[in-house]
Amino acid sequence: MTSILFKKFENRKFITSSIVIFLISILYSLLHGSGFYGYGIDYHSGYSYGFEWLKPSAESNFLDYVGFRVATLEINEFHLGVYVVTFVITLATGLFIRELLKFKQNYSLVFFLLVFLIAIHTWPVIMSTSNAMRQGLTMSFLFLVFAYSFRKNLNYILLFSFLAIVMHNSGIFFVTIFIFANILNKLLKNYSNKNKAIINFSIGMLSLVAIYYAVNIILLSDNHQASRIISGDFRWAFIIIAISYVILSFYFSNILTNPFNLSLYYFSFISLPVVMNGLNWQYERLGMMMLIPYIFSFGSLLNSRSYKFYLVTSFSLLLLLTIYTDKYSVGLLSEFEIYLRSL
Repeated sequence: MTSILFKKFENRKFITSSIVIFLISILYSLLHGSGFYGYGIDYHSGYSYGFEWLKPSAESNFLDYVGFRVATLEINEFHLGVYVVTFVITLATGLFIRELLKFKQNYSLVFFLLVFLIAIHTWPVIMSTSNAMRQGLTMSFLFLVFAYSFRKNLNYILLFSFLAIVMHNSGIFFVTIFIFANILNKLLKNYSNKNKAIINFSIGMLSLVAIYYAVNIILLSDNHQASRIISGDFRWAFIIIAISYVILSFYFSNILTNPFNLSLYYFSFISLPVVMNGLNWQYERLGMMMLIPYIFSFGSLLNSRSYKFYLVTSFSLLLLLTIYTDKYSVGLLSEFEIYLRSL
């Protein structure tokens, strides 16, 4: 009887939170679309001109085409792209956060709302709504891939993996890591924690070296120069996060026994050759897309009481850093500010 009542309560809470996520996603998209927060530089310099203006770039790579279409979506010359992108990002972020809180068995509607509302105002989300729009769409569908991997729902995993790939070319990078991590997780399932740590570290280091030379030889020309850094240098912050995550894997076995955590583990290795080859802003964007998953994954190493404090503190600090580093004033500009900059 008690278990039945508990399930009914959980179902009611699930329905309530779903409605809340949906309503917040609509409201947030309306605010962004109306220009309440301002628009990103990428929006002003590209997406706002519509698909035809960006068509050459879109048609040069199939994996970017759909993302360009969504980001520049117009109906009767009314730009809907910002509304749609913001809605998808907010919805996916809410569902992802809820799933991770439930997985940690530390889920209450009030606490979820607090973390959710702070998170959607931090750098990874706010910069993706009208700036890194295609990357934001890919990030959103990756969040849903992770969320449904906890439920082991293969149909949704395949669907959202496909959508992540066709929104931006970085999708194939992340989905490949996710598939690779899942395969290794199953292959090493019966190994001891010590052997898992040694084998995964060895594979990670081999992957790092191989991808470094592959990128250097295949993708970059002999006269390649390092790409520019966009509004703040966050390379070392992401490098420290990646190295710390790998080091912690030797002390916390659940990093190597969970497909979600293991995906971040291999991302920590495989993303490093990007910055080692001087692809600076590209590395920053990749790190931005995985920053929220990193925060939750680090939190999974804590007990339930510490976990709540850690999440609120981490996302609050990220929000403050988002404001302190001028992500709002630099990344999101009004039409008037864009006009003044053009003078």
